[in-house]
Amino acid sequence: MKDDLIARVLEILEEGGFIVSRRCEARSFDLAARRSELTLLTKIMRNIDGMSEEIAKSIKRAAFCLLASPIVVGERTGTSFLEDDVVYHRYGIPALNTRTLYDYFVEEVHPYVYSATGGLYVSIDGEAMKLAREKKELSLGDIASELGVSRRSVSKYEEGGMSTTIELALKLEEILDTKLIEALEVLKTEFEAPSSDSDIVKAGVEEATSSLEKDILRMMEEIGFEILTTAYAPFSAVSFSAPPSRARGEGMKILTGISRYTDRMVKRARIVSSLSQVTRTRSVFVVNGNIKRVQIDNTVLFGKEELKRIRDREEFTCVMEERAKERV
Repeated sequence: MKDDLIARVLEILEEGGFIVSRRCEARSFDLAARRSELTLLTKIMRNIDGMSEEIAKSIKRAAFCLLASPIVVGERTGTSFLEDDVVYHRYGIPALNTRTLYDYFVEEVHPYVYSATGGLYVSIDGEAMKLAREKKELSLGDIASELGVSRRSVSKYEEGGMSTTIELALKLEEILDTKLIEALEVLKTEFEAPSSDSDIVKAGVEEATSSLEKDILRMMEEIGFEILTTAYAPFSAVSFSAPPSRARGEGMKILTGISRYTDRMVKRARIVSSLSQVTRTRSVFVVNGNIKRVQIDNTVLFGKEELKRIRDREEFTCVMEERAKERV
């Protein structure tokens, strides 16, 4: 059933003009997609309640590294179907069903309603509300009386600091005879790590999950790369040619995998190659042991012992560029 859902999401994204990666087959995100300057990391699951905080953090960490917007596409929350044109959230990541996804990316129709504890809510355009109220010469108290809420609540609507139910918003629009409900911006457009996720920007070599990863990523650091590790992704880390704070908009970013040479590694290297094409990065796998080729699709391979002999970042980059031109 999940395969059918992934196929539908892939179809929608392609119809919406995105180029889409291979399916990642990882616990973090399932697909990367890009349209112009917008990059998505998409987690697809039948029940969005299956999203754990740990997995959400791993997706947000990868999104931070790749200047991408994380998104979840699902069918259910608990025993209920996700409603059309409603945005849900799981640990700060927007979640929607395929109908809403289609409307947003293909029809370019923004949703207006979001789900939160207690029900469905909308946001009010406070400036438009104030102008309409003053035009009708109504006080905050007049509006509060009509709505059956406190004067303070009405004041917060105008300040833009408080959402409300659909019913109250529609009644307010009727009283003021103007459109007030604001369309939602589903995707985050800024890429700074939020303060609550400050651990994202500290995720360096010491957070690598194995001694092999730590050894190799430490070598990458020693020759001049900045490292941000990932979790549950097809690649082990993103290696930056400049500090991440500056490399957000400049410098080279390399999706960096680490493994022994196995059939599974070859499969992962092909996936990471696809991801690098979508995210406009480079991809490298450092292999513990002998390498049987120097490139898999667009992923360049280095042996661990070979990496030990590389003196600096410039030499690494030169070797990577040379091998990227080879076809095996």
